Amino acid sequence: MKLRVQHWPRRGAAWRSPSLRLLGARHAHNDSRQRISDFWIPTVNVQKQDAAADATQLLIRAGYLRQAYAGIFQMLPLGLRVQEKLERLIDKHMRSVKASKVSLSTLSSQALWEKSGRFKTGGEMFTFKDRKDVGWLLAPTHEEEITTLLAELIQTPQQLPIRLYQISRKYRDEKRPRGGLLRGREFLMKDLYTFDEGPEAAHVTYDEIRQAYRSFLDELKIKYIEARATSGDMGGNLSHEYHFPNFAGEDTVITCSECDYARNEEFVSQPTYKLESFRSVEDLLQTAKDASPGAFLYEDFLSTDRLSLVRVIAAKASDQASSREKATRTVNPYAVKAALGDTLDIDTGVELPLNTLKKMLGDDSGSTEPRFGSVYYVFDSTVPAGLVPRSCVSDFLDARVNHYTVRAPQEEPTGSNSLLKREAGDPCPQCKTGKLSIEKAIEVGHTFHLGTRYSSKLGLATKQEGGKPPRPVEMGCHGIGVSRLIAATASCLSDGMGLNWPRVVAPFEAVIVVQPSQVERLQAAERLYDQLSTTGLGVVDAILDDRDQGMGWKLKDADMIGYPVIVVVGKGFDQGKVEVQCRQLKVKQNIDIGDAPNFVHNLLEKL
Repeated sequence: MKLRVQHWPRRGAAWRSPSLRLLGARHAHNDSRQRISDFWIPTVNVQKQDAAADATQLLIRAGYLRQAYAGIFQMLPLGLRVQEKLERLIDKHMRSVKASKVSLSTLSSQALWEKSGRFKTGGEMFTFKDRKDVGWLLAPTHEEEITTLLAELIQTPQQLPIRLYQISRKYRDEKRPRGGLLRGREFLMKDLYTFDEGPEAAHVTYDEIRQAYRSFLDELKIKYIEARATSGDMGGNLSHEYHFPNFAGEDTVITCSECDYARNEEFVSQPTYKLESFRSVEDLLQTAKDASPGAFLYEDFLSTDRLSLVRVIAAKASDQASSREKATRTVNPYAVKAALGDTLDIDTGVELPLNTLKKMLGDDSGSTEPRFGSVYYVFDSTVPAGLVPRSCVSDFLDARVNHYTVRAPQEEPTGSNSLLKREAGDPCPQCKTGKLSIEKAIEVGHTFHLGTRYSSKLGLATKQEGGKPPRPVEMGCHGIGVSRLIAATASCLSDGMGLNWPRVVAPFEAVIVVQPSQVERLQAAERLYDQLSTTGLGVVDAILDDRDQGMGWKLKDADMIGYPVIVVVGKGFDQGKVEVQCRQLKVKQNIDIGDAPNFVHNLLEKL
């Protein structure tokens, strides 16, 4: 994408004066009205041959931010206003759950992360050593630091509960930053940390935070999904994600048409499969049976140590299924991981797993010691008990390779342990009557119940009566991606004309567009601004576009910036009219200038 930045002169001929250019346009006015002529908005022209813009490109075009480096962005005045409004909205809802705001250091001790078990050499952390050869990192999150802080200050159960949050920059050394603000190397996050005496109190807190998140997202008035999710490296066994359904999302969310079933595709709740038996090569081949051509599918994965092949085998579909359904069913790697449990872990990023295993065991592996491998045949619950389809048996029959079969517990209902990805239109596994919908989504928030993972390792515990040992504090961690929310909101509400902000976080709620050379119209626009800013119906955060540019150019610019309401003091002024536009509500109407304040307020109340 080729960009050309233009800094438009703001006040016509007067700006030819060097002294005025240096002082800035704000010194040309004696009032406190907000004017675009006093507000720096770099305008970016994008060549026509560019493809459809994503959210970050739109934000750059409209003058909200600029990219400094790969995955790193500079926030400009418009973008900062959106960010600050988001932060104030977050503050409001954090106060609703009695959370106090803190500010923790950006630097974190490597030794502390080693103690918690989360430090990974060569991972996605920015690490460095100081002149004393002490290891540090730019904090990607603050569980270790907040736990250590409270370990020094909390001694008794009576000091709990405690809820602390911060809004701060985080850092992650992404190999391939992508999606602009959606996946960067530096980003702004809200982290809320909760501390309770026991599991019961911690779960009450968890539900309160979930409700606060819903209330926060309700104010944005963007469709969202609250979905069960995996806890991943954070720890704990209870977590929810908050998503905006959008084609630009990296997550896949599954919902039901009839009940509250909502899951990230990565969240799999099923029992671990059973390691059924060790099979010799001869035994495996003897028990294998021919099956109908194309009746079964299989997919290979490699263990993280590169010495075990995991072959997942499943029936493609029933005879009554459509040819499309038979062709599209694929293995869900997250279900495979859950099924294997502690047996072994798989690396889903390895291409040609079987070839990789052969190389690891072959002469070209570089190893002087003989290596032994394994093949695990993991049978989906759709495969009849005891059946080993001959077409799915590996041709890797080296004597150094052990073969195992792994099957779903037979006492479980058929299909409840499926290793296949769910498809749109499948029956809901929860209510049995609804149909599943599957859509891409952008994660904007996450709640975790951490339990005692960090407190038990870092010494955060309360004294107990009767000589009992100290009790580790129950913790929760609850995040909102602030910079990510900016891009997600832009992606969800933009259209072919530009951005389209919800009122609560828009840089300005309304813009009044007027030609400054038309003195009477400018005076009328200023009176309208004053009425919107002081009316008893509530103050509107408005701005005057009094730049010395053509009205057509300014209206296109207003659409690109995405003001919720646009008021045009133009041709209709001679008839006592102004034009009021609201793209979200599909309004474009001429209004008596005296009725405009109430009309604008009524529109904003609906946004």
